[in-house]
Parts: sequence; structure tokens; C-alpha cells
Amino acid sequence: MPKHLRKDRHSRNAPIKTSRTDVDDEVLADEDMSVCSNISDATSIYDEIEAGLNAATTVILSSDNLDEKLDSAIEELRNKDLKTREHGLCTLQALFSQKYLPDQVANRSENIIEQLISCLKKGNESEGKLAAIVTSLFFIQLGESNDELFQKFRDAIMPILRDETKSSSLRTRYAQTIGIVCFIGCEDIASSVDLMKSLEIIFSKSYVLKDGTIPIVTRDLQELHAAALSSWCLLVSTMPNNHAHDLIRIYAPEKIPGLIESSDADLRNQAGETIAVLYEIARDINSVFADPPESLLKTLDKKANESVKYKGKKEKRLQRATFREIYNSFEEGTSPEFTIKFGREVLEITSWTGRLYYNGFSNLLGTGMNVHLKENGFLRSVFNLDDAAVEENQQGKGNRFERQLANKAAFKLRTQALRKTRDNKVIRSHHED
Repeated sequence: MPKHLRKDRHSRNAPIKTSRTDVDDEVLADEDMSVCSNISDATSIYDEIEAGLNAATTVILSSDNLDEKLDSAIEELRNKDLKTREHGLCTLQALFSQKYLPDQVANRSENIIEQLISCLKKGNESEGKLAAIVTSLFFIQLGESNDELFQKFRDAIMPILRDETKSSSLRTRYAQTIGIVCFIGCEDIASSVDLMKSLEIIFSKSYVLKDGTIPIVTRDLQELHAAALSSWCLLVSTMPNNHAHDLIRIYAPEKIPGLIESSDADLRNQAGETIAVLYEIARDINSVFADPPESLLKTLDKKANESVKYKGKKEKRLQRATFREIYNSFEEGTSPEFTIKFGREVLEITSWTGRLYYNGFSNLLGTGMNVHLKENGFLRSVFNLDDAAVEENQQGKGNRFERQLANKAAFKLRTQALRKTRDNKVIRSHHED
């Protein structure tokens, strides 16, 4: 993970505030309960294997003998029987998502790494999907940058991600995982840029053709393209200013906007949110490309008001809501706003980048998101929760509007400091070369 996103730093332009709040006694009775408002209607990556996870959690999630359960699950990954390995992966998925186990995971990291890479390389669809999810959760548990470790998992994931003979659903899961693994584990900017180029090769198959027509792409491949674009967008948020400026110049005016015309709702919406993130970063770094072209605004307005008969009601409702929010961010200067309550703490997210992070991690962690928000130092640093307890008295005062103003001002100062950190790192790397 880039240094500027480590525990002692915070992520670019992800305004999130934490405070203590008065919560009903009924809610506080369950310390692990979380309450969210205005969360994007994203699909959890658990959907396809929810039954397997639920079966595992009925046995796993008590705090008794966690070390034995971890050891048993790791041993099952060595088994020659596919179902046994899948059971071990389901166990690890449940433990890693619902519990924060830094010491236990660190002490077993070599064995876990060896077995996960083995499962990923096999390329078996059901096993590969589970291994990909567990790999993402494993990196969340570690919460540290490690370029050598990133390279090991990249070398296991990328051949299958590039292999067009593999199933699209397996490649989709690998595309999601490599983004998280790079976001957390990779500190080398050149490696991140190379990965972004590989991801673009995948979703560029949905670019508008030279003659202005929309390419015909199967539904499964469109899901893959949406996943690759989502990971690409995640990595854009880690780029230093000079790289970010070039990416905005190349992709924001035409390339990514062309994906808005896709026939797939998820890819359309992901393209729209990627555009919002790109221009949010452009404004943050005072780029000359911070103002979108009029043609893009017209497209966003069209999608925000589109009502065609061949689209389902839910699809149209989600599309209109998504693009209306994006369009308003340009026309009225608004940003996404939603709050998450867990225990007595409250997060207020007021940026596109912040929502990108929250949706990505909550889709992975599921109901364990609030556990990690409370205990996982890496995740707390991503969401600027490090000083929650210290600042609870100050942050608990004032009305919501005042809190948001103070929140945005604090993040503006922090973002300026991060820009210097990123740029200094690039300068140092050039001198070393």
C-alpha cells in the first residue's frame, strides 16, 4: 500500500468524520451492530457463495479455539480433495471477514500465503473464486504494504485474469482481488501503473468503436469489464499528482465516458462513478482538466433522466439515481453523503473517493465491516478513524452542517500534505534511477 495511505496517513479526498453519538439502548445492546444510510446499491461479492459462508459461520464464529480453527482450515487447503479445500476456504473467509485476527494471521502468514497461491494457480472456478475472496481478506487482515508479497500474488492471479479461455466469472473475481491486493500491498508506483494498463486492456473491449458504434459484448464479459474498471478506479486514487493529471487528461473527457453507453447497467454505473472520482481528483489537485466538457454533461444529464421501455424498473431507478448524483456534483458542487453508525461511533463520508473505498471494503467484509472499523488499524486509517476516541468530545458537538464544514476543511489541509508526500516520493524514485 502506498505510504500515504498507511496507518499514520490518510487516503486522498475521502472525507470521513467520526464522532460519538447517542444511540438507542436497544442498538447498543449489540456492540457489533452497524447502521448505514444512503449507501450505494452495490452487489456484494458474497452473493454467489452465501450459502457456503452461512454454513461455515454457524460453527466458526464463536471465539473459542480460534487458533485451532485457523490451523484446521489451513491444513484443509493442503488436501487433495476439492470439497475439503473449499471448506477450508469458506472457514477462512468467515473468520477473516467477521473477526480481526492480526496476531494469529501474522504467525501463520507463510503457510496461508503458500496455500492461497496454490489454490489461485489451480484455476478451478469454485475454488478460485473462494481463494480470490480469501486473498483480499488476508491482505485486509495484514494491512501492510509488501511489494514482494504483492508480486507473488500478482504472478498467481494475472495469468488467469488474462486467459480468455477461463470463465468470465472467475476472471471477474480475480479482477476484483488484484485491485484490493495492489491497493493494500503495493508501494511501487511503476507496478501499480503497469497493473492499471493490464486492467485497461480488459475493459477497453467495451470502448466505443472508431465508427461511433457500441461493441457487442456478452453479459459475462461486461461484468468482467466492470470489475476491471472498478479496480482501475481504486488504483487511480493512489496515484501521485503528476500521474493523476495525465490519467485525467487521457481518460476523463472521452475514453471512460464512452463506457456510459454500454448496454450493461453495472458497467454504465461504474463508468459514471469512475468519472466522478477522476474529476474529484482533478479538482483536488487543481488540474487544468477539472472542468468536464459540455458533451459529457449532456450525456450525464441524459442518463439521469432516461426512461426507456426495454430497461427494467429497478435498473432505470438505479441508473437515474446514480447519474443524477454525478450530474449534480458537476452542476451544483455536491458530493455523496452518507453516515455509518457502529456502536457509539459515526462516520460521515462526503466524497466520491470515500464512497469508492467504503463500498469496496463493505462488499468484501459484509456484516463484519463494523468489526473491522472498530478494531482493524489499517481500515481505520483508510477511513480516518485513528483519532476517534481522542476527538469524541469535540466532534460530538455542533449540528450536522457544522460538522461537515469542519470535516471538509480538515481534509483539504490533509490532502495538500498528501500531495507533497506523493510528489516527493516520485522525485526520490527518479533520483534513485
